Amino acid sequence: MWGIIPAAGMGTRIQPLGFSKELLPVGSSMDGEVERPRAVSEFLVERMLRAGTTRICFVVGPGKSDIVQYYGCGLRSADICYVVQPQAGGLCDAIFRACPLIQPHEPVVVGLPDTIWFPEDGLAALPGDALSFLLFPVDRPQAFDAVITDENGKVQEIQVKHPDAKSNWIWGAFRMPGAVLHELHALWQERERRDEYIGTLVNAYIQRGGRAVGVRAGEAYVDVGTVHGYRQALTLLASRQPRQEDAGPRPTTICSHDGQPLSVDKGVEAVSAPWSPTALTAPHGDAGTQRPVTLARARRQFTRGEIEDGVRRLGDWFQNLDLYGVRTAPAHFLGDFPMIKWKRFAHVIPQDLAGKSVLEIGCNAGFYSFEMKKRGASRVVGIDFDDYYLNQARFAAEVLGFEDVDFRRMSVYDIGALGEKFDIVLFMGLVYHLRHPLLALDLVHEHVAGDLLVYQSLQRGSPEMEPLREDYDFWQTDIFERPGYPRLHFIEKKYSHDETNWWVPNAACSAAMLRSAGFQIVAHPEEEVFLCKRVDVPPGPDGPRAVYPAAGAGG
Repeated sequence: MWGIIPAAGMGTRIQPLGFSKELLPVGSSMDGEVERPRAVSEFLVERMLRAGTTRICFVVGPGKSDIVQYYGCGLRSADICYVVQPQAGGLCDAIFRACPLIQPHEPVVVGLPDTIWFPEDGLAALPGDALSFLLFPVDRPQAFDAVITDENGKVQEIQVKHPDAKSNWIWGAFRMPGAVLHELHALWQERERRDEYIGTLVNAYIQRGGRAVGVRAGEAYVDVGTVHGYRQALTLLASRQPRQEDAGPRPTTICSHDGQPLSVDKGVEAVSAPWSPTALTAPHGDAGTQRPVTLARARRQFTRGEIEDGVRRLGDWFQNLDLYGVRTAPAHFLGDFPMIKWKRFAHVIPQDLAGKSVLEIGCNAGFYSFEMKKRGASRVVGIDFDDYYLNQARFAAEVLGFEDVDFRRMSVYDIGALGEKFDIVLFMGLVYHLRHPLLALDLVHEHVAGDLLVYQSLQRGSPEMEPLREDYDFWQTDIFERPGYPRLHFIEKKYSHDETNWWVPNAACSAAMLRSAGFQIVAHPEEEVFLCKRVDVPPGPDGPRAVYPAAGAGG
């Protein structure tokens, strides 16, 4: 059996993470004894394998080489091949790219790589002698392709994103003989390839006398193509996980059983130990070697139950911290965040921070502050304007033994009150929450940056960074249309359901703002992260570049 996965027209690369949407991490899976992020498209691949698929064809766009690198030439019992769709041309165009590979007698299944659905063996419910659709009930059928059937399951019509859909059953995958695939292809060509969606083509196929059936065997369906859908997917997956008491015995760790204290002696001034939730080990360098870490004084002992209660009591966590085996945000819509981000740029920050001071601006629950302590930073200060996150950070610090991290409630606009400069300043995931982002960077340069700045921001638009001249003529307007020109997108109301999102830069804008504020970019380890060195900024012709908040009233 063939499986067709049309990845070419399913969206572009995810700019903040730097990979195709089909590789978006959703939860995790075990590779032997190693836990790794799980790409969303793996869910479809696994369902195809369950249905007996032995050959899978990914239809990819020219820029999606990462999918080829991820899957290679085979997965378990299936061989994998790739067909390139030169430019996005709709779902029909993508599916029919695989036609030259498939013989009329060979069965075919088709699914969408940015969806997650249950039951896992749903494709097995589809008959193989006709065009058959696996149907799922949804709350908003107008966002999908609603399938109208008679009482015997015969498809009468597919309503493509119809505002007044007559059925709440939508198709999520379909199966057919190879001969039907070629019939649909011939009809599509006869109709001058004007059908973008498979639903309109199937309607024409039915009108010509073709037969299609809908099987209402689906239980749950989520399109992971939006932030809301991503969160729904994680909730769905969490609800499908076996209960802990049904999952078999938990391996023995330092916090294996509720009621047993962690293996940190109360009252010990310093504990020299490797670092991880189980063996307390910390990765060091690319070779994966480990080094001991000196933990701060542990004022008390925590049982697993106390940690779990504390995590629940402090509400929803944005950062997925590992508190001795208790995860604070295991269903995060970005996967194991921010660890998944940290691993992409950790190598550009010195491994040994002994004697160094660090300031984290917008610290949230303290993930990066704790990583700095693991590398031996002598002084770490984390500031945030929201007590909600500071309470989480202080609880996590107490559990992890990092109580010497100094968490303070402070706005970025007030950092001059700290009265000191730091060897490293972390400015992570903050700029888009600020109404005055360039002012904030100016204040960082003026008051707290002593040497290095680590900057990260959500980015949208082009990842290109076009070299710019010193000046442009008044009448030269075409530069503003170029993808690589610095662009700061303003959000008047909300983005991703968050009213605190005000601006989203493209990559060129992030780099330009950093340079303008007096930071020389020395490394760009991933699309969102810039490692910068503070440099002096000469005053402009009219004096200092920035107007800083006044210390007091003045004329």
